[in-house]
Amino acid sequence: DFSGDQKNKMKGLIKNGQVTPGRDSLDIIGKNIEDKRVKFPPGLDVAASVKKNDDDGRRRLAVTKGDKPMLLVKVKDVNGLELSDTHEVMSDEVFGTNGDPGNLKTSLSACSHGQLTVVAGVGDPNELAPGVVEVTIPISLLDNTDSTIRNAVTTALSTDLGISVPGDYQQVMYALEGCYGGGCGWAAYAYINSWNSVYNGNYYKAVGVQVHELGHNFNLAHSGGLNNSTYTDHTGAMGNPHYSDDLYQCFNVAKNFQLDWYDDAKITIDPRVSGYTDTITLVGIAEYDQAGSNPVTVRMSTGGQSPGGGDIFLGFNRATGPNQYNDEGDDLVTIVQVSSGTGTGYSQSYLRAKLGVGESHPLYNFGGTGKTVTVTVNSIDIESSPGTAVVTITDNLTSPPTDAPTTPPPSNAPTPPPTGAPVTAAPTNPPTTTPPSNAPTSPPTNAPTNPVPTRAPTPNPTPVPTIPPTPSPTQVCSAISSRNACNNTSGRCEWSGNRRSGTCGDSGGGGDCSTCSNFTSRKSCRRCGCTWGNKQCSN
Repeated sequence: DFSGDQKNKMKGLIKNGQVTPGRDSLDIIGKNIEDKRVKFPPGLDVAASVKKNDDDGRRRLAVTKGDKPMLLVKVKDVNGLELSDTHEVMSDEVFGTNGDPGNLKTSLSACSHGQLTVVAGVGDPNELAPGVVEVTIPISLLDNTDSTIRNAVTTALSTDLGISVPGDYQQVMYALEGCYGGGCGWAAYAYINSWNSVYNGNYYKAVGVQVHELGHNFNLAHSGGLNNSTYTDHTGAMGNPHYSDDLYQCFNVAKNFQLDWYDDAKITIDPRVSGYTDTITLVGIAEYDQAGSNPVTVRMSTGGQSPGGGDIFLGFNRATGPNQYNDEGDDLVTIVQVSSGTGTGYSQSYLRAKLGVGESHPLYNFGGTGKTVTVTVNSIDIESSPGTAVVTITDNLTSPPTDAPTTPPPSNAPTPPPTGAPVTAAPTNPPTTTPPSNAPTSPPTNAPTNPVPTRAPTPNPTPVPTIPPTPSPTQVCSAISSRNACNNTSGRCEWSGNRRSGTCGDSGGGGDCSTCSNFTSRKSCRRCGCTWGNKQCSN
């Protein structure tokens, strides 16, 4: 048991990535144990009791290769509240069983290059459509907490199927009609390194949300942006994802290293070595199948001593194929740092840089060495197949020596060099996203909470549920100067030409996503969640 201050301190440590749930532990030696509960004395420094464990040794529970049998559960409450979609439609939205062009099955297959195959169900007679069952819970969605509702669904599902959930299903998705009361600003939430995810209303059919929540099941943490906020890295699915029906992204370069899809195309380098220099040709994960001997993700080992957190990752964010709907840093080199550890276990990550040709990014006091390691992009080629980015990594000790002077040195010794490169301090404030007041805080259960089940999943809900996007202000299309900002206007504007020299103009849809027939291009049509076919946009 913690005091209020100790509990807030622990929440802050988890949020900042200094403590990883399910990996790190607490030293309880000398603490009071009463009624099988550990009681921490008031005033005890919680941070000093944390024992960091090597994330390389953590067992990955979720399977990310091979066939993955999954189940989608349509939930009806005691008052009859349930989604209006039929079982067949729901099966199509998640598993593509009736031709849906963008869904969880197609997206994970594309991102993994065919190494992961989502399977609709296991053929249980209770499945009303492939991979879909329906359960009725004896409580209302209107006046119960998220955790109470989830436990009721798990109990009803176990009873109806006659199994201890998840049984033969590797992942199980709960689709609720909606969320009511306070703390409902979430689209979905999932349990880390586990089997369960829960969806609010029609967000169950948004493939970007599906991929994001399955990412948590795969032990992936959130991805923060250049502003150090929790969700703002849009180079991958673990920031705020796409919320339309068929659009999705793969993952950022740090998450790509953590996953086991690209094991033969990832390398680790150690620029802490004095005089380090190296030139590397990168290929994007979108063209991993053509990478040959070139890496798609590079880990720069810091020994956990660099400002800002743990190891640093480097990759080419090629926006094509399975990554064509990428939302930030198209065809640029990206640098991402995990908040702690080596990136092989659960850890919040933050985008540190997006680099084009000729651009460099310094990494100060790299690995605690006092030296600056610089990443420079020499070239980017997106005309070839695969596209490539050539980068050079060097430290401040590798510049060639100057010629010896031709005149005698001055009588006074020159000013001594500085003792070390400037040290960039870690951000003083944690990410500003605040967890909702009633996000599920109790550990997941496989059955009613009394008695405690013997096969409970990893007891860690995501630190913050996925947040629906906030509306952006209306802006004249011609005044927008970047392709990402232009294409992120809910279909109102559309980018023409290449990324650097194109222009932003009216898409023809007027920004009214409810009138799909107004759109004349596939991209604007699909960004509004409409259906494109036969060169026409329709609902």
